[in-house]
Amino acid sequence: MSEDVKRIGMFGGSFDPPHIGHIFCARIAAEQLRLDRLLVVPTALQPHKPEGAGAPGHIRCEMLQALIGDDPLFELSEIEIERGGVSYTVDTLGTLSELYPPPQHRLYCLIGADAMVGIDKWRDTETIFSLSEVAVMVRPGDDLNRSRDRWTERALKVDIPRIEISSTFIRSRVAAGLPIRPIVGAEVDGIIRRYGLYRQR
Repeated sequence: MSEDVKRIGMFGGSFDPPHIGHIFCARIAAEQLRLDRLLVVPTALQPHKPEGAGAPGHIRCEMLQALIGDDPLFELSEIEIERGGVSYTVDTLGTLSELYPPPQHRLYCLIGADAMVGIDKWRDTETIFSLSEVAVMVRPGDDLNRSRDRWTERALKVDIPRIEISSTFIRSRVAAGLPIRPIVGAEVDGIIRRYGLYRQR
């Protein structure tokens, strides 16, 4: 690939809330892929989570921006929040391919190994692979052999560390009144407190 081609990554998710594990693992993947920029894209509504996210989209964006800070690698993209409705990866990649057209740009779609197992059920999987290089973030212990199909064979593999932090774990700690600052950072912790997020009702 020519050095003149800009490598643009897309990293989507609920980010409800975002935490240091998201950003650390995404950075390691971006370094392996030699990305010039990594767009972090919070979903409006995920197809497999019809109940939606716990925190509203604009607050999740606020938390993500606080977590990213001034890191030049990352850029918050509100493309799915602004579009609204159910967020489909193929739609987002279609829009990004217009914003970052080939051949000057090459899109990379970062997904987790768990997501890769079910990617054949995503909307228009073939177009996803035609619009981007799908890069699977593989942690120690992940088994992609259970998804040894044509999609797995076409995907790139990037090794990331296993970090046992999840947004579900963070929400449970907030509900229990336990501290979360070390795993989300001071600014995100402050936002969660300010809006009273994830408390027991």
